[in-house]
Amino acid sequence: MRRRHGVIVARRITLFSSPPAPESWNGTPLSDDTVLLRRNGSIAWITLNRPTNNNSIDLDLATRFRDIVLQLEADPTCDVVMIAANGRTFCMGGDLAAMAGSDDVPGLLTQLAEAMNVALLTLSTSRMIVVAVVNGIAAGGGLGIVLNADLAIAGSRAAFLTAYSAIGLTPDCGVSYLLPQMAGLPRAMELSLTGRTLRANEALEWNLVSEVVSNDDLMARAEILSERLAQGAARALGETKRLLRGDTSGYADHLRDEVRTIAAMGADAETQILIAGRAPRGAPRPQAAA
Repeated sequence: MRRRHGVIVARRITLFSSPPAPESWNGTPLSDDTVLLRRNGSIAWITLNRPTNNNSIDLDLATRFRDIVLQLEADPTCDVVMIAANGRTFCMGGDLAAMAGSDDVPGLLTQLAEAMNVALLTLSTSRMIVVAVVNGIAAGGGLGIVLNADLAIAGSRAAFLTAYSAIGLTPDCGVSYLLPQMAGLPRAMELSLTGRTLRANEALEWNLVSEVVSNDDLMARAEILSERLAQGAARALGETKRLLRGDTSGYADHLRDEVRTIAAMGADAETQILIAGRAPRGAPRPQAAA
């Protein structure tokens, strides 16, 4: 298939009635919430808002992302979902500091992956058309967000990598399912096993994104695309998406396998040392077994 194709506390979802100023998307958070939501008619913008943490996925971001997606899915007036990010990074994947500071890494990984999977499976099977607007690095679960979108626009400074092997983990967020389908098995193996980073134009060639534009033009282009999609026949677009994606029952099973596997790897001593070694300064460091 090619493109074109817990402690879980729900917090208040921030809703913007009008679009924020463009400069807010270049690093100025609009609030302290980790995920922002604004509506423009039938268009919803979801913005990852942990710019000082490279929009890495902690429990708060994962559960808020899930809750917002479920809210939109239940709203018949929402036809288009745009996913963007504040700051220079789209999403660096799981929060390594949170993992390094946890006394139950497998449990934390399970919570993170399960929350994200609910959101991503909902988006991939939804009648809503989902567009990822990728301004910078998309790694790990961030790459998963991109792959689960129906369309993806990348800025010229975007980059894509799996990043899991560097910390002794295995793919989640659907990466191990979608990447081989979109890029082909040999390329998926190369990206996943070697830690290679793809630049925007390479991601376009590999079918991971549908369009590459200058970062300066990224948001303007995304707004144009969102309006074009919103003006289409919503029901027909949703049914077309369903037909193109086909049977998703195998995907749901695969996501559960990803959760079990990454949780098992999180219990590995070597993995925990690798995570701690790459976590930001100040994060706890586990001791190697004697």
